[in-house]
Amino acid sequence: MRTTRPAVLVALILIGGAVAWSGVAILQAMGQTVGRTPWSASGGLAFFAALLLLGAWYMYDRVHRKQRSVDGLTAVRLLALAKASSLVGALAVGVYAGIAIRFLPSADIPDVRTRVIRAAVTVVAAVAVMVGGLLLERACKVPEDPDQEERAVRRGGNGHRD
Repeated sequence: MRTTRPAVLVALILIGGAVAWSGVAILQAMGQTVGRTPWSASGGLAFFAALLLLGAWYMYDRVHRKQRSVDGLTAVRLLALAKASSLVGALAVGVYAGIAIRFLPSADIPDVRTRVIRAAVTVVAAVAVMVGGLLLERACKVPEDPDQEERAVRRGGNGHRD
């Protein structure tokens, strides 16, 4: 599995923002009211981000510092969770940023200001999920075996398999 590329994350943020901004604009044009972002959205994302960051710290400590092995199935599951979390986090950043940007011009109205603040707090929590996913993904990366590289250098190779 390849590491998550920054271009993919940026694309998801832009797509999520465009869809949310357009969706709110369409609903407003139709005379529909757009609900506020619930505090539970930012709270849930923040809690999940804390779990991801804790998992990243644990995996980094176990694999890179203490150099202990990890069950292969567990590592693959954590890697899949990390990749999915970074992608979903980027999409959530875009969606809630799009909502905040759509309401920003009318932020002098107290109810609208509350919507912008709630969406902005949720953006911060979604960024934390994205970063936590990326850090967990990096922590799951297995370091190369230095002994294998040494043997290859002695044989005249570059240490990589062809």
